[in-house]
Amino acid sequence: MLSFRISQAMNTEKLPFSAAWSKIFVSEPVKMGNRSASEMGIFLYITRSTHLRPRDYIRYIQECATDTLSEKEKLITANTVKRVDKAFSNYLKDEIVDEVYAVIPEIDDILSIISQIRKQEFTQQEFSEAYSSFVKRGVIQDRGVEYILTTLFDFGVIGNVPSMKSKSFFKYDNKEGRFNFKENIKVHRGLFKALQIL
Repeated sequence: MLSFRISQAMNTEKLPFSAAWSKIFVSEPVKMGNRSASEMGIFLYITRSTHLRPRDYIRYIQECATDTLSEKEKLITANTVKRVDKAFSNYLKDEIVDEVYAVIPEIDDILSIISQIRKQEFTQQEFSEAYSSFVKRGVIQDRGVEYILTTLFDFGVIGNVPSMKSKSFFKYDNKEGRFNFKENIKVHRGLFKALQIL
């Protein structure tokens, strides 16, 4: 799908994915972490921020293209991919708010709870305590912590961290997946910047 869209944008016949990708992105890793000691390929870096939906990739690439043009560069660099991470994060948050609003009208306030916890990974107890304080102050209606967590899981806001810490588990990875109340909670990577999680 992406190679088709890139080929169309370039007015060329459909290219294989790797050829289409190299027409718009430089071949360099994204440097991350403390003192940029870790590296990751651009495609994988972008993938971590998405829900694996074609529209997410397209939006990320659009943000990159806009930034690249404003910088008068010819190809999208790893620095550009990192730079637009916040803009994409805000887009993803807005998408989620639009989708969840019909089920939980106070979704913005619920996401504020996660911002207040300010951690990528936390326990159900930490969420419950923050949720209870919002309810007591009258910020949100009490819909029950289990209902809120299940809904956030179903819409890809949070996932589970298995006890062996191998890989986080999100609903979009397995449509039949269910939230596990015995495991720690992980915020989706694509929401870190929008929710001010460090």
